[in-house]
Amino acid sequence: MANMNGNDSAIPNPEKNICDIQKVIENERKTAESLYTAYTTKRDSKEIARGYKICCLDKAQESYDVYQDLMSCIVLKNYKKTEVIQKNVDDFCKKDDELEKLINESSKLINELRVKIKEANDAACAMANCIKDCIPEPKNGTERKGNKAEWQRIKEVYKYLKDITDKTSTLAAKGQNAFNSTVNVAGIQTFINTCGLKSFASKLIETMKAFKDFIAENIKTTEKDVATYRDELNVVVEELADVTCTLYLEGTKEKGLFATRKFICEGECKDVPLDLSCDCEENDNCDDDDHYESKNMKQQSEDKD
Repeated sequence: MANMNGNDSAIPNPEKNICDIQKVIENERKTAESLYTAYTTKRDSKEIARGYKICCLDKAQESYDVYQDLMSCIVLKNYKKTEVIQKNVDDFCKKDDELEKLINESSKLINELRVKIKEANDAACAMANCIKDCIPEPKNGTERKGNKAEWQRIKEVYKYLKDITDKTSTLAAKGQNAFNSTVNVAGIQTFINTCGLKSFASKLIETMKAFKDFIAENIKTTEKDVATYRDELNVVVEELADVTCTLYLEGTKEKGLFATRKFICEGECKDVPLDLSCDCEENDNCDDDDHYESKNMKQQSEDKD
């Protein structure tokens, strides 16, 4: 029937209401679909970022382990050996100084002894010559005329004289040999030059200390890098979890809105005597308000008749 009050706009139009709802649902569905696509891209980028942070963390951890192994297996061991070398070189230099002092003192004493022995030998030779000049040496196989006892004493004097000259001569030769040996020892001690190792040991321990400090500094740096990349990875993982949840939410929302629209078009509402073709057509005729005006005018004409 026609509206007796002439107020056609006041007549409720369920088709228009359903179509408006369909428009809202479709807009929200498209929005959810767009957000789903956007969050999919964002999730992919976060997964790439997570992989990059994991790679950085692995490299930092690997570098940290390498420097720790260097410190434990090479640096500390060789640095300790260098300290021992330096200590031994210092001890050797100290002993070398003491040895040089002893060599100088021994050389002086031996030289003085050599001079004394030479003087004694010279004196013994002079005494022997004097005795020979005063008392002729008896020849073998002959006996001097005169007192036999005196003759025997002369022979004993020459025997003792020979013992003295032989002894002083032997001592003089040994003294010279001892002096020569001292000179040789002094030459060897000078040639060895133990104190020359002192500068080498100092440079060695300076170099090892610099190497040790370098490794220690890299351990601190890589340890800091490990902590930094770990924190950054944790942040990315949290962001990825948040994006993933939002992604699933928008995906679920899009599916729900699609299912709701489909339910209206194909569900129980299809048994209602309403024209829902506008709402369910793919070209979205719900956007065309003239469609409803022409339909309303046709319906009003039918009611009037």
